[in-house]
Amino acid sequence: MMKISFPLALLLQILFLSAVFQLINGQGGSCEQTSNTTRSQICLTGVCDLQCGNTADYSQCDQVCVVEPCPNISCNSSSCYQRCLSGKCNSVECSGDDCTQTCLRNCSLVNCTATSKCTQHCEKGNCGLLASGADVVQNCAENCSHVECKADNCKQGCEGERCGLECSKGTKDCTQSCKGPCKIQCEASKCESNCIGGSCNLECTNSDSESCQQTCAQGACDIKCTAKECKSECLGGNCANFKCTTGQGNCSQICEKNCTNMRCKAKECQQTCTKGHCKMYCEKGSGMCVMSCPGGNCLLDCNGSKCRRDCKGGYCENTGTGVEVKDPTVNPSVQSTTPKADAKGLVVTYLSFLLPVMSAYVLSGH
Repeated sequence: MMKISFPLALLLQILFLSAVFQLINGQGGSCEQTSNTTRSQICLTGVCDLQCGNTADYSQCDQVCVVEPCPNISCNSSSCYQRCLSGKCNSVECSGDDCTQTCLRNCSLVNCTATSKCTQHCEKGNCGLLASGADVVQNCAENCSHVECKADNCKQGCEGERCGLECSKGTKDCTQSCKGPCKIQCEASKCESNCIGGSCNLECTNSDSESCQQTCAQGACDIKCTAKECKSECLGGNCANFKCTTGQGNCSQICEKNCTNMRCKAKECQQTCTKGHCKMYCEKGSGMCVMSCPGGNCLLDCNGSKCRRDCKGGYCENTGTGVEVKDPTVNPSVQSTTPKADAKGLVVTYLSFLLPVMSAYVLSGH
């Protein structure tokens, strides 16, 4: 006997029910029904118009769009679900308590103002999202480069490359986990970029942000930061552009090797270069500038008030006008250590973010 996969069985069931509903209702493009507290629509032509509101008859809306594009969906019920099997479900407006969209690809004009949670699963990529509310989660295959989040908490998980996330002021936590190259522009209170590949870009442009952190497993990542605290963990090395201007805050970088352009103006600037060949430029107006270079062949251009250097590997170059601190003890926060994080740990963190989202989606039956 031929075995039928679960997705195929689900599609066959949907098509069968659609045919039955059409025969009963005499409708050629879509069929709708209200069962218990759920209003359902199955769209076969891709030109269905669904206006689903919160009434006494139902509190949940569920749409299945079999063929593209399903151009006009508006939902303000307590729970809104849309399953876009062929993609291109554009012009989606959702203002309910909980909104969830599962799209094959190219769902680019989705406006979600859910009061509780907004979730988008983009299976093949090329989706866009404008969202606000409490929590926003996007899980994307690749090329989800236009995601604007104004929610309290924003998370983007990108299994592939070329994803982008923009978080506005008022957002508490903004997190992107990406294979890379990806980009995140963040004005949230806390900004975090986890790049399991490399070549990621993080811009933190809000001077009132508490922290801005990037962990880069394969290296070659860039950061531009004006937050109160800026951190770079460049596990693969070769992070050649870290610009940090924090005023009374702190900037720190832990790099494997070849981080050749850390430019810092802060209360305290720190760079740890475990395998050497790094450069830090500590600008005038900075307080303490500290470099720890156990790998050797580093440059500290210190123009801050005070400078502290530790070059156990030798062959380091010291320039600048700052006053050298004679105490040989290196600041404990920048002592020569192996970074606590590593590429393997970052992958585990990345998967721990993606798997619960995917599992919840599968178990929900949507």
